[in-house]
Amino acid sequence: MILDSLLAGTILFTSFAMRTPNIQPNPDDYEFSLGFSNQFYHLNRQWERELGNNYIDDILWFKYESKFYLKPEYLDKQSKSVKYLKLDWRKTLKYVNFGFTTRSDDDDLKNYSTFFSGQVKRTAEIKKWVILGSFDGYLVPNDNDNFEEILEYEAVFDIKYKLTENILIYNLGKFNKLQGQRYYKAKIGLEFKL
Repeated sequence: MILDSLLAGTILFTSFAMRTPNIQPNPDDYEFSLGFSNQFYHLNRQWERELGNNYIDDILWFKYESKFYLKPEYLDKQSKSVKYLKLDWRKTLKYVNFGFTTRSDDDDLKNYSTFFSGQVKRTAEIKKWVILGSFDGYLVPNDNDNFEEILEYEAVFDIKYKLTENILIYNLGKFNKLQGQRYYKAKIGLEFKL
């Protein structure tokens, strides 16, 4: 019974991408992604080769959202040199939440700082389409106090089409500026509801 509750609404997702590297001669770049996700948790591992270097990227988070938003998250994105452990703790009002984030400042996950953060998130379902968009913003203090430099963000769009009730094809886009690194990702994949 408990396992049924944990797996309810869980989606198994996977994607694979290959591309010619920007700098030659290098072996072809690739990315293979596998994960589980539902509205309360997300676990994803990606194996990739970029410009001849192999990386493993991991992300794991759990979320509680009602009148209060609580989300611990671990991210280790070797391919972009971004690694942190963080906790978002915010007040929720409809599709907006705002409050604070406590995040590690170093790769050893020993030093932490707390700063203002917020999120806007909307989802729409139109027949066989599911469309999601979200923006998380973080005001991370630094010595310059320049707004453009202290604003970090995670912007996501996810467009899904239901092939069947349990199989969906998706187009996912992510645009991030975290810990001084800017990167984006766009991909198409399959989701299987368990």
